[in-house]
Amino acid sequence: MFAKPYKLKSNNTLKNSEKKQLAQRIIHEFPTITEEKVKQLVPAKSIGICMKLVLSSGDIVNVYVIDGVPIIMEVAEGLVPTVCALWQAPEMVPHIIIHTPVFPKVQGGAPLYLPGVELPAGGTGFPQFCKGELIAAHTSNNSATVIVGRAILSSGDMLLRTAGVCMETLHVFGDHLSKDIKFGKLERPKLGPPAYGGGNAAQNLANNIQKLSIQPAVKEEWPALGQPPAPVPNEPQLIPEPPNPVVDTPTQLEDGNCLANSDEEDNVPTDMDGLLRWCMLSFLKLEGNKVELPLKTNLLYRNHLMALCPAERTLDVKKSSFKKMGKFLEAMEKEGLVRVCELEKGVDAVVQLSPSHPAVRAHPPPRAPARPAPRAAPPAPPRLREVQCVTAAVAPLFAPLKKGTALTPADVRATLTGHVRSAGLAVPGQSAVRLDLTLATVLGRQPGEHLTWEELMSGVLKKMTPSTEIQFADGELRLSRSRLEPVTMQVASRSGNKKVTLVSNLEAYGFNLLELSAVCQRGVAASCGVTRSPGAKHDQLMLQGDQTHFVAKLLIEKYGLPKKFVEGADKALNRKK
Repeated sequence: MFAKPYKLKSNNTLKNSEKKQLAQRIIHEFPTITEEKVKQLVPAKSIGICMKLVLSSGDIVNVYVIDGVPIIMEVAEGLVPTVCALWQAPEMVPHIIIHTPVFPKVQGGAPLYLPGVELPAGGTGFPQFCKGELIAAHTSNNSATVIVGRAILSSGDMLLRTAGVCMETLHVFGDHLSKDIKFGKLERPKLGPPAYGGGNAAQNLANNIQKLSIQPAVKEEWPALGQPPAPVPNEPQLIPEPPNPVVDTPTQLEDGNCLANSDEEDNVPTDMDGLLRWCMLSFLKLEGNKVELPLKTNLLYRNHLMALCPAERTLDVKKSSFKKMGKFLEAMEKEGLVRVCELEKGVDAVVQLSPSHPAVRAHPPPRAPARPAPRAAPPAPPRLREVQCVTAAVAPLFAPLKKGTALTPADVRATLTGHVRSAGLAVPGQSAVRLDLTLATVLGRQPGEHLTWEELMSGVLKKMTPSTEIQFADGELRLSRSRLEPVTMQVASRSGNKKVTLVSNLEAYGFNLLELSAVCQRGVAASCGVTRSPGAKHDQLMLQGDQTHFVAKLLIEKYGLPKKFVEGADKALNRKK
């Protein structure tokens, strides 16, 4: 579908309800995937975008993007996973193995023929699928998916035939979708060589049935009184598992710490009320003397108590008898563990902790929560430099430089100074220059005229093409034959007189809008997404409320973007937050 370039028709941010609906559709259309894998594909706290694309054939396809990675494509027949989704959840569709040299041919637009598929001897372990079913393929040296399509032949026909096209290709790693600059540089993971599943399922089932040797049950309808009932032939019996040897030595963890095998699990209460109190005591034990106060109650629950909950349990205050965090903290306050005050109307915070409480001292030391790996910082914007390009009009002055060479204003001034000095064109006692034939030809004047240095410099610059040199973080150098439009910030009103801030022209400066929107969302504690206004040529960043001060400060102070490239920067920075 994406072998040829496509056009972006619309770009809409998904609401939380739409993301939940998408997750339910994935579970419904791909029954082999687990709910845990769906939560990894579509996390609750993620930035989702629906891109409506117009293909070269005229068909319209919706592509759902989660945190900057295309996950699901929606076509007329239903949902189709991308190769990126199958890297995380390969069990969504059956997979076949192709010869590694075949993959570049399919990337170039060739169909997948049956001789390019590796077939197991005797068909052992080959996946079972019907004609028209979604399937995927990975190469013989890497089990990461590279092709997604529909089967033109069923699995049985593939095993019986020797030639013919076997798959209708829908999406290939390396097509225009996976190379779209909106997704950054998608890299195929390096996994081990794939292998088909072990054994023919039907044959194994037949062998197992034969081994059972099932016989009809024969027993007396009314056994004699006082006698135990006769054993029933072939009746299933419960076979006890052999007892495992009890090991008293502690388990060695990955980080080098030792922990008893069952001590911690035995101390964790099974009910939700007890689990809440256990997490609170663990928090006071570990962080009671370190945490900064006052601490808002919602942050206490989300960032501290939930982080201390054991991995095999789920902490949910709504499933406890307290129902709300405020009620639970009232109970903890009566116990003397914490003290809660109202900072402002509707906002409660913990203002005092009691890590020396007897209950905290008697609480066994819990395992310290594993800290998540720090997020990689968004890539820095490119370095910008305003330059002038040599044109045919000024080429005689800058020889032997070729047409199109980029020069800074300092380079232009140095070239002019050298030419004037070498030709002796400076007028004695005056800040003026006498034009020779070369300068007169460049400026379109008569030889012998006198011009000031400022007039000479401005006249030469007007004959050159103003350009912008962009050097990206990865070392790539790009020359734009025009002045870049500055980043614009506009405060607009939406339904209900709600204000939003629209930031435009960020992509021209190398910013990844999805990554930047995540930074802004955490910085302003408000919703932020990527959108496109009617009539706009490029995507925009949309923040809830008037956030011009925050955006200007972020771009200039954190990312080092010069003020002249941010329209209205001084006004936004001087405005009170």
